[in-house]
Amino acid sequence: PGKIRVFCRIRPLSKSEIGRGSRIVVDCPDDYTVTVESSRGLKEFQFDKVFNSSCTQEDIFEDTIRLIQSAVDGYNVCIFAYGQTGSGKTFTMIGDKELKNPGVIPRAFQRMFHIIEENKMKFDFKPLRFFICKSGRQQKWERRFSECGLWLKGNCRSSVATKTSISHEKVVSHHFICSKMNSESSRSHLIIGVTVESTNHTNGSVTYGKLSLVDLAGSERAAKTGAKDEQLKEENS
Repeated sequence: PGKIRVFCRIRPLSKSEIGRGSRIVVDCPDDYTVTVESSRGLKEFQFDKVFNSSCTQEDIFEDTIRLIQSAVDGYNVCIFAYGQTGSGKTFTMIGDKELKNPGVIPRAFQRMFHIIEENKMKFDFKPLRFFICKSGRQQKWERRFSECGLWLKGNCRSSVATKTSISHEKVVSHHFICSKMNSESSRSHLIIGVTVESTNHTNGSVTYGKLSLVDLAGSERAAKTGAKDEQLKEENS
């Protein structure tokens, strides 16, 4: 708790990149180092953990499980994906369209319910409350602090969540539109916040934890995406 960890995931070449004859210029000599070929020679970067292009969704989530436990234990946890359009943020956080390779977000929900089920004899858990926020066209964000941290109120919906009410398809939907960076660029941020309250059966102590799961929009400059008019307004928002 309290430590910021920065992980790097290297994705494999896409079909279009292979078709263009592109080659991989990124390598990871160990679990903490990334090297990138450039016109000025080899550049080296250090991370808390590096996942190479052969790592699976399961491998990524293995390093996330302990954070889900921390949220249930009463800590505030945030997991977010940052990078340019096409780098694999949405796939890592949500998964593929066919739902055959679920990402961090659906796996986090499954893990949280599993932890609650395992500990129901020791703790009383109130139903999870979750909110979903997506930045959109000229969206005005209202921010307010609560005991559990920063809540974002805008294009949101909030309800009491149960294991059966959380649908992968409904919860983790994005707005996709074509840009110069990607034919299916996600032009909005997706923020899912989950709060959980637990009461210890032995001493009656109550804890509150919050898990924030974020899939950010592409980090590139607007000029690089070729966005204009309404698309540019949404991107700026």
